[in-house]
Amino acid sequence: MNRIFFFVLLLLIGCASKEKTASVAETNPPPAWVNERPISSMYYTGIGLASKAPGTNFQRTAKDNALSDLASEIKVNVNTNSLLYTLEREYKFEQEFRETIRTNSDLNLEDFEIVDTWEDDRTYWVYYRMNKAQYADRLQAKKESAQNMAIDFLSKAQASYRSGEFTNSADYYLRGLQALEEFWNQENEVNYQNKTILLDNELFSGLKTLLTEVSIASEDRIELNFQNRFSSDASIRVTASNENRPLIGVPLIYSYFGEYGRVKGKLTTNADGRINIPISEVDSERKNNTLKVAIDTESFFEPFQSDAFMRKLTESLRGKEVDIPVHYKAPSIYIESVEKNLGKPLDGKPLTSAIITSLSRRDVRFANSKSEADLTLELNASTKKSGESQGFSTAMLELSITLFDNLSREKRYQVSKNNVKGVDLNFEDAGLKAYQNLTRNLESELMRKLVTDIF
Repeated sequence: MNRIFFFVLLLLIGCASKEKTASVAETNPPPAWVNERPISSMYYTGIGLASKAPGTNFQRTAKDNALSDLASEIKVNVNTNSLLYTLEREYKFEQEFRETIRTNSDLNLEDFEIVDTWEDDRTYWVYYRMNKAQYADRLQAKKESAQNMAIDFLSKAQASYRSGEFTNSADYYLRGLQALEEFWNQENEVNYQNKTILLDNELFSGLKTLLTEVSIASEDRIELNFQNRFSSDASIRVTASNENRPLIGVPLIYSYFGEYGRVKGKLTTNADGRINIPISEVDSERKNNTLKVAIDTESFFEPFQSDAFMRKLTESLRGKEVDIPVHYKAPSIYIESVEKNLGKPLDGKPLTSAIITSLSRRDVRFANSKSEADLTLELNASTKKSGESQGFSTAMLELSITLFDNLSREKRYQVSKNNVKGVDLNFEDAGLKAYQNLTRNLESELMRKLVTDIF
């Protein structure tokens, strides 16, 4: 009897539980928008859900997901007259731009409204919508405001260029482009100074023209020679192309190869559009020395590098760059030499010939008279008998070299070499052997120091 009663009780409890579950399902069924996304010609729709995990702000998460979903319905199209269309052919960042604009739309959505929410034991759902016409009106107003700002920057950029203010002009062009950045994918056709232009394209082409269509030239031949002690200032002038109008405040970078590697520097043009670049210690062994001068675009691009798309736009832009010849004129030398062996003049003058050979490798020029030369090298060499032993004769060579600056008559270099020994079967040949021994070591013992002093 008890068993029958217990079975009936379980049956009644089970029926009651089923009725309660059915009642909950009937009183809180999921709305149609949960199972099937609404489609509307008037509204953008956003559906978001979040799991009711313990300790989470599931309502906030669902809202963020709904807004992101709403933003994804806003299409980012690229007009063929847009700056982005032009940039895409050169810089390839259309997809990245689309995603960023869509993300910005997500962050800047306004006037969206909540339509409904629904939840069960495990999830929370939210349904938002935004009026398409109102969104289009807001976006158009924002675009017109951006265009007005960009027109002002364009006007200032052009005015600054006309007055020679190069850096200000570049900055205004960049600010104008940045003001329109959100609308690079659209046609920005405006009326400007009584003509119709594509505003962002006009800004971009103006910036490129500014950077490339300038004249960077040396006012004088750059020559390093003995008279200026192989040091000079290169006077560089920067002007507007096809004009003689100086450009003020142009940041420039320069470089050239010096004796110990590349020499670099930065300068900015003065009110006359000029800079003076000090050049010294040029690499005399290079066949074609040049001074490279270029517009330092990084100096005015730098403030815009935190903006991903301004950075992308500017990284492929290059300023005007020129290579200006640096003429290295080796010194000219007149040689006065006396070479004797045991008091008799040597016709071949072996030491003089060795010196000429060594200096010729360094492109030193040789003059026919003192008046034509930068330097005069006076050489005196002679041998004398030293003694005999076991059938061999010994001679000693003495050498004196003095280098004079012909302009100042100052001594630039002086060296002497004594007791250079030569041994042979007779004194005359021993003297010649002494000349041979010194000639063999002339480069290491004498010429390196002499060349260093000349150059």
